[in-house]
Amino acid sequence: MIPTSDRLSRWTPAIFVCALVNFGFGLALSVSGFAWPLAPASAPASLAMVHTLTIGWLTLLMFGALFQFVPVITARALPSQIWPLATLIGVESGLVSMIGGFLALGRGGAAALLLPAGGGLVTLAVLLGAGALLVPLIAKRPAPLSARFVLAGLGFLLLTVLLGLAFAVALTVPALGPALGPGLAVLLGDGLGDHVLAGIGGWFTLTAIGVSYELLPMFMLAPHDRGALGVAVLVSGAGGFFVAFGAGLGGIISPGGGVWLAEQIGRLAIVLALGLYLLDVARLYRSRRRQQIELHNRAAIGAFVALGLAVLLALGAVAFGHLTALAPTLVLLLLLGWLSGLGVTQLYKIVAFLAWLSRYGSQLGRHPVPRVQDLVNEPGSRGVFALYFASVAIAALAAMLGWPEVTRAALALTLLAVALLAREYLRAWRAHYARAAKPAPDRPLPIPPPQGARR
Repeated sequence: MIPTSDRLSRWTPAIFVCALVNFGFGLALSVSGFAWPLAPASAPASLAMVHTLTIGWLTLLMFGALFQFVPVITARALPSQIWPLATLIGVESGLVSMIGGFLALGRGGAAALLLPAGGGLVTLAVLLGAGALLVPLIAKRPAPLSARFVLAGLGFLLLTVLLGLAFAVALTVPALGPALGPGLAVLLGDGLGDHVLAGIGGWFTLTAIGVSYELLPMFMLAPHDRGALGVAVLVSGAGGFFVAFGAGLGGIISPGGGVWLAEQIGRLAIVLALGLYLLDVARLYRSRRRQQIELHNRAAIGAFVALGLAVLLALGAVAFGHLTALAPTLVLLLLLGWLSGLGVTQLYKIVAFLAWLSRYGSQLGRHPVPRVQDLVNEPGSRGVFALYFASVAIAALAAMLGWPEVTRAALALTLLAVALLAREYLRAWRAHYARAAKPAPDRPLPIPPPQGARR
């Protein structure tokens, strides 16, 4: 726990540590050969790997960032510091139970009940975390654009965990009576795509867009107001994901041409939203006032490229009927390239900023202190970010070509890059590089000239 103001989360650093450990464990499952790509995607170890990455890594990462981010954009405190801690404990304990349940699938016995029990714990933890965030978000009027993205993302998070809990029950308790059992069986067979759409699309992507709309302008000194283009991304994205998700579930219950058409409209709206978002990000980079872009935002370009490639690949796969065959490549691009890539790059700055705030924030103005940039080693970290995105690109290409051993080797390099980045985060937290840096000069800041004055 770190000393912060009552508007910040004291447990965010601990959440980030647990998320990174889960990230490494999920990749290690894949590299070990027990999970995909050497094992089938439906194998118990593969299911454990996927949920370790989505729940243990990305969901915890999102919550850790939002517990820090939402009080800042709303200027309102979280209702209690206990809620983030309870969210962390619930997600971690539920995930451990789920992993045990996945590994026990097909063996029978009471151990299989670990899966729905863990799913219930994760659902409860998500409700606690979402409730803590909704208190300041709902109280803020008018809600800024980034806050509206977060609200939409939280809605899809609830849909994702509830659908996942239904899957867990269907997998472990098939005989639930004549009415409920068959319905869950159909949902398990045909609802996986909607589960992925709500999680990777609605929860992760919408939330990541909202956070990026705040962090990128903040650190690049670009305009925060995204105007009509930002609103179009929100309306098209949230609306598209909702229509596609609803039509997908509706098609399971009552298949028909109208449902299929609605699903296609929703997918087109999603593609439009992501295309507009990437255009807006390019506009944001061009309109920045900071001449030298810091390393974390230069590296983040790799995440935006991965998102663009995933959109183009998905369009081609749908057009030529190869969506199922290319699903592993798309998942790699979205989970590791886009979402995890944006996460590891922004963590590079967030951890340094939190470390600076906890160590030097109270000393500002009293005597010279290091800058936030002095807590990181950008020249030494460039190669690590290059290794991360290059290894993800190789893994995605190898998965598309059907080379599982190459995919596994590339993911081993991704795991190495994550370990090296974790070391850099730890060094930033301990102010390892600041000890060798010269303190910033203790002099007053320059006063900008009046608007309209001659240079």
